[in-house]
Amino acid sequence: MTYDEEHAEAQEDRATALLEELEAAIAAAPPGTSGWPDELEDLWDRAQEEPGLPLTDEQRQHFAARREDWEASFKVQRLLRSLQEAVERGEVLDVARAAALAETSARRGLGVRQDIALLRDLGRPHGEQALARLVQDESVGEGDRQDAREWLAKLRRPEYRARAARPTDGEELLLPKVVRDLTSGWAGGWEFEDEPTPERFAQARAVLEALLPGKRLALEEPPEWEGEWLEDAEDRPAWLEVHMVLIPLMPDARLVTRERLIWAWYECERLGIDLEDATPEAFAERWAARIAAFLAQGMLEWLWREDCFAPWAQDLAMRYIDRNVAVADATRLLSEAAEAGSQWGPTADGRPGPS
Repeated sequence: MTYDEEHAEAQEDRATALLEELEAAIAAAPPGTSGWPDELEDLWDRAQEEPGLPLTDEQRQHFAARREDWEASFKVQRLLRSLQEAVERGEVLDVARAAALAETSARRGLGVRQDIALLRDLGRPHGEQALARLVQDESVGEGDRQDAREWLAKLRRPEYRARAARPTDGEELLLPKVVRDLTSGWAGGWEFEDEPTPERFAQARAVLEALLPGKRLALEEPPEWEGEWLEDAEDRPAWLEVHMVLIPLMPDARLVTRERLIWAWYECERLGIDLEDATPEAFAERWAARIAAFLAQGMLEWLWREDCFAPWAQDLAMRYIDRNVAVADATRLLSEAAEAGSQWGPTADGRPGPS
């Protein structure tokens, strides 16, 4: 046996021993001690600060069980970190077993964040499959399932991008042709210009006219959230998590089709996202309108930033407010126009200018 073969065999033996030690530690861990009544939690906190605090025998037993639980969790987490390092070095060949142990540990609540990180590193297919089961398991805390959803979506992103690269032949396009032809991204994709041409303003007008819904929406679109993705994760709305699927799946208006949105509904279900719509058809209708609203929002912002306050622009802004779409940017356009101090109209060359 060559040196390289001996070295590889030694690495495999170490990884196998680590898996066996982790399996034994998980099996030996006592049941969790969460779910205590508030008064017992308060007493636990006091006991940490006052070592001589009088306790009943039952209370001492509860606290001893919690310490045992924590010690077991710390041991499992230490082994998980070691296993993750072994995975990074390419030493773990039994990936299926490693994923199964991480999944079991997560369900037991022994080191969920570490388990999710390990499953992320194990990747496809075993890590992905385990994460897909965890996001559906209500015994796992919502915050942990949220982390698992995010990493699961990242592991599946190549699938979304591959679908985005497919032609839309035979699919039902849901956004108007002028929008598909003149915009990119979900915000229009227009750069701010020093000297926009009259043609550019005419294109913006055509896009906004095409995106305007025929009737007032019951709820304002697009929805708004001012939190931060990581810092305010606990309050992150479910609709924002849908973006993890839709943006890589249909990054442009030309890719927004009924078939892709229906597929996205099933994918969001797979990720465990709490959807607003009970059926894929309703989801497709909502998100076609929502993506259109994001695009309208971007175009209205482009207009007011370019100081375009022509009568048609103000009229469209008022109509968007009436339809309950992109209300903030439509209102901003009108307020900027009012602040400018006059109504605007086209100059001789068609450019917006003071009348």
